[in-house]
Amino acid sequence: MNKAAAAPTGARDRMDGSLHPVFSARILEPNFEFNCRHYFAPLIAAHRAWIIMLMECGLVDRRKAAGILAGLDRLEAAGVEAIRPFDPAAEYFYMHVEKALNPLVPGGETTAGDLNLGRTRPEPLSRMALRAVLLRVLNFVLDLRETLLARSDAEAETVMAGYTHLLHAQPTTLGHYLLAIHDHLERDTERLFAAFDVTDRCTLGCGAMSGTSLPIHRERVQRLLGFSGLCENTIDCVAAADHVTASAAAMASLMTVVGRLCQDLYIWSSQEFGLIDITDAFSSPSSLMPQKKNALVLEYLRSRTARTIAAMSGSFGVLHNVGYMDTEEVELECYQPLFEACTLTEQALPTIAKLIEVMKPDRDLMRIRAAQGFSAVSALAEVIHMSERLSYRSAHRVVARAVLLASREGKTGTEMDLALLNRAATEIIGRHLKLDQPALAASLDPRSFVQRHAGIGAPAPGEVRRMVKERVHRTGVARARGQEKEQAIRAADSKLREIAAGIVAGAENE
Repeated sequence: MNKAAAAPTGARDRMDGSLHPVFSARILEPNFEFNCRHYFAPLIAAHRAWIIMLMECGLVDRRKAAGILAGLDRLEAAGVEAIRPFDPAAEYFYMHVEKALNPLVPGGETTAGDLNLGRTRPEPLSRMALRAVLLRVLNFVLDLRETLLARSDAEAETVMAGYTHLLHAQPTTLGHYLLAIHDHLERDTERLFAAFDVTDRCTLGCGAMSGTSLPIHRERVQRLLGFSGLCENTIDCVAAADHVTASAAAMASLMTVVGRLCQDLYIWSSQEFGLIDITDAFSSPSSLMPQKKNALVLEYLRSRTARTIAAMSGSFGVLHNVGYMDTEEVELECYQPLFEACTLTEQALPTIAKLIEVMKPDRDLMRIRAAQGFSAVSALAEVIHMSERLSYRSAHRVVARAVLLASREGKTGTEMDLALLNRAATEIIGRHLKLDQPALAASLDPRSFVQRHAGIGAPAPGEVRRMVKERVHRTGVARARGQEKEQAIRAADSKLREIAAGIVAGAENE
């Protein structure tokens, strides 16, 4: 058979030769499978919206549109397996869908081919898939925030040493600490919403880069697919990837604080610290050592943090030296690390939320360690400053020398007495202090320290509970905001299906 009479070859009519099997098997088929996993349902929806718009604009007659819509219904019902296996002659995912659709439409390609009027492969498919993922991640973040707030309230009086540089710093509470993690995640929530807003822009109707001369209605397609707005400039439509980088960065940020939380819990749950029991439900045994109760879950979560950051770097790296145009880096490659980051984040967030919910702090040990470790002595320096009319630096030096003397003598913070403090004062300022033993003991008590530190954002139980109450309200507002976006997308999909069904039913009744 000569070339002029050759059967159509799908996507490769421009080429005489066939795909190299290595290129096909190692690059194109894995890309096809990635698209199958993420974009089958979005492409069916985009096809529906596009053919409805073309019909409403008079570019495709109603009967032809009805045939295409009915074929899309049948293809959707058959599922993604209907477009498998990978066919090198079709090459692209888009063309596989078209190949599977043609026999389901009256007239085959003669009819279904009109789906391509004014349109090229860059679709809002990735944006549609990413919208759904971002909303799921937002729900997981909000779940974690609610868990942290509940534990913060419950542990508002659980006194413990706060740490700087992994050394006792000042007394705080477990509730105060968990609230700090929540507040980082609250800001991450706003980053995720910002990424969603950048993503929620419809690109359909941009053509290859210069739109189309056909009288299409881009805003109609935007509304049918539930997008809040258009990505307007048609070059920007095919070239933009800031929704990818914004989403990757938001997930990397929230996973970074999850990783830092995991590291603290990992240390606190060790035998040397013994402050936290992550419980048997989140512990793993050793195959050799019968005594082991390993916090492997925290190792798994830390690694997911690292891999999410690496995925973010991957998305940025793929894009950083690509021209502002449609390329495979923009269209496909940058999404592969992004969706890996999404998967890792969706694995981590519910896991750490449940761990926080069930973990058991040793409250007595936390309080004892805070008292023994000199964590309240900054309050002692303040008392000396106020009562002795010394500069704070001089008072700081007296207390620092007292801690040195106590350490030399093997004494803990609970064993520091007035005689030792006065020895330190004599060495630094040349005289004893007016302070008495009860005032010294009160200054060194971590519980007293926490109660006295009641300013805005401080660890006093009342202040922590005030902050929790405000954040519970804000979390509810954020939850409602996300639900509103979910409902808008679901409503648009329902309306799209309703319109399509009406067109199909009308054609059947003619």
